[in-house]
Amino acid sequence: MSAEPSDEDVALARRLAGVAREILTAERHGAFVLKADGSPVTSLDRAVEQALRTEIARAAPDHGIIGEEYGPENAERDWVWVIDPIDGTRQFAAGLPNFGTLIALCHRQKPVIGVIAHPWIPMTCIGIAGQGTTINGRPVRCGAWSLPGEAIACLSDPDAFDETTQGGFEAVRGASLWNVYDGGCLGFAALAEGRIGIALNGPNLEPFDIAALIPVVEGAGGVISDWAGNGLDATSHGAIVASASPALHAKVLTLLG
Repeated sequence: MSAEPSDEDVALARRLAGVAREILTAERHGAFVLKADGSPVTSLDRAVEQALRTEIARAAPDHGIIGEEYGPENAERDWVWVIDPIDGTRQFAAGLPNFGTLIALCHRQKPVIGVIAHPWIPMTCIGIAGQGTTINGRPVRCGAWSLPGEAIACLSDPDAFDETTQGGFEAVRGASLWNVYDGGCLGFAALAEGRIGIALNGPNLEPFDIAALIPVVEGAGGVISDWAGNGLDATSHGAIVASASPALHAKVLTLLG
């Protein structure tokens, strides 16, 4: 069983979002290079993650850290922060605003705090186990849709789907009310706020892309899982889907299957 986060943990999560915001608003464009997998990384990805690691080490030296750019540090500990300094680096590197910073605190691999922060809006969406989800301090809830045809779907980049997931992508795209594309982590914040009903991602996700989304969606009353309906944690990777209600999620999983 996972423990609930302390007030100090929540305060640290909010402070980390502020640290990322300061860096990403002071310098909006970082030089980028391509990693071995062909994905871009900017100087600001690394600067943000290093600053967050420094703050965690100062405020919670007994916690571990897993980050996209610098890997795991004391990841075997009970409390571990999972960081994606810029989720949506392709968009950020191109000067587009659909990106964000993802921060999660996990207890024994179960995410208990999730932060989706956008520095330019500014917006901080935070889900806390046992406390719900807020956006800029305002409580939010998912919508009450129960049928795919009633709900807007946010679908990740069509190029992210492979031959094993293309059919599910097409099924959800065809069944939804209408679609928006490549919203990234901001799509999950929109789902928590009740603006869209479905958020669908392809198989190219890693734990640092997923962990923060879980408390955000669940704290707002939504459901998030892999495409088979299995629950997610700090080790999850691959294709995921979130829905505004259990009834809607069941129907979306049928489409994906």
